[in-house]
Amino acid sequence: MLSWLSGKKDQAKRAEDCVWMSDPARLRGIRREVERLTHEKRSVVVVALTLTAFDYLARELASHAPSLCRDLFGLDTLRSQITRPGSVTVALASILSTDVKPATSVPVEFIICGRNDIQADDETLSRFADLVGPTASVTFHLSLDDALLSDYIGTIKPLLAKLGLSEDAAISNPMVTRAIANARSKKSSVAKI
Repeated sequence: MLSWLSGKKDQAKRAEDCVWMSDPARLRGIRREVERLTHEKRSVVVVALTLTAFDYLARELASHAPSLCRDLFGLDTLRSQITRPGSVTVALASILSTDVKPATSVPVEFIICGRNDIQADDETLSRFADLVGPTASVTFHLSLDDALLSDYIGTIKPLLAKLGLSEDAAISNPMVTRAIANARSKKSSVAKI
């Protein structure tokens, strides 16, 4: 009942962050995830934070014939694509506005490649997924190569190697998601000083 009062029953599901050993491993993982999700007839929106990442993801996912939404004109394309089961869209994060309501009953997976330096920007992406509703899910995919995690790479990579974690396996755990949130808050407090 508490979720009903706070309106959370209509929100998109927030999955735990996925952290990959490297950028190439993250890309391979995203490709596998897109393949699995389209096979399950889910609509997939892969979100890039920068134009460079957008172009790279568009090339890497070309075999899925993704719709490309790099500017505000792409919002109409995005709205129609997410209603199609098994479709793939690559979108630039800056165009996902909470002013636009993408209505669909098709399950939609938002795969976000990276995290923003500013938490509010990531929350905007999650709120866009909320507009789709409870059939949507949001997952952030990070890499130990990302600037956000650069301070921790020296201690994390050797530990993961000792644990026998393969390059193509993601770390996904509530503790990892909290650690990323803490790392981002530390970086933003240092930036303010």
